[in-house]
Amino acid sequence: MSMPQEHLEKLALHSAFAVHQIARWVALQNNVPDDVRDRLSAHIAAIEGVLVTNGHDWIREEIEATEAALHHV
Repeated sequence: MSMPQEHLEKLALHSAFAVHQIARWVALQNNVPDDVRDRLSAHIAAIEGVLVTNGHDWIREEIEATEAALHHV
């Protein structure tokens, strides 16, 4: 499938936000294995890096709070 670059960027951005919302929910659960939390935290950190590098630094604090919550249950 071929999409214009603008559509690909929007898809990537919305997908990143969806993963972040899932990570926020996971962070509130008590029964998630530590290895899953660690891997999800690593993905969230990578997403944060890409978003901030591309001018979406307004989400930084929220993502960092999610990362911290993933490590403190």
